[in-house]
Amino acid sequence: MTGLNLNYETNRFIRGMNIFADCLLAGALWIFTSIPIVTMGASSTALYYTVNKCIRNERSYVWKEYFPAFKDAFKKSILTWLIFLILGVFLFLDVNLMKQVLQQESPLGALYYFFLVLSAAALAWVFYVFPYMARFEGGIRETLQKSFVFMIVNMGWSALLVVIFIACVLICNHMQFLLILFPGGFTLLQNVILEKLFRKYMKPEDIQKEMEANRRWKQ
Repeated sequence: MTGLNLNYETNRFIRGMNIFADCLLAGALWIFTSIPIVTMGASSTALYYTVNKCIRNERSYVWKEYFPAFKDAFKKSILTWLIFLILGVFLFLDVNLMKQVLQQESPLGALYYFFLVLSAAALAWVFYVFPYMARFEGGIRETLQKSFVFMIVNMGWSALLVVIFIACVLICNHMQFLLILFPGGFTLLQNVILEKLFRKYMKPEDIQKEMEANRRWKQ
């Protein structure tokens, strides 16, 4: 019995180390492909796809899946990312402007909190858009619309994702060596949450197909 428990703990440790190594590799690939900035959407789509397939479901290898996923998502993800990039710049400028107005004790300063909440909502929307793109077919308009609905309907989970993201940013700000682990680690947590939500709206036959694919790979 002791031997069995030891083997179980050893397997858990090895599995944990594999997840850690895969998160590091996935994070490094995300950083590398995100350097031009405009490709960050394609990188995020590829990262979610790779984390879901390779790390969560152990159906392939990070190095093997990331770049094909990046290539497949390239065009649609870039266009979608540019929309959010423009929105992000607009909100960033508004937040900073209203912060200055608030410091001057102007009644208009209350808009600072409005734009802060709007920024958090936009960030939460981003956390749904690219995972949705990685998991489902559809054009840009459909992706934006359905991911927005997901974000609104699951407001509590959306808020939790924003809180987790901000917490990760603050931790990495104090421990910069964790930055390379941030993309893969956060996406892994994001995947745990979003897959539960996505499955509520997936067809039973699609869920069964994925489960069978996972079983075949592990056999």
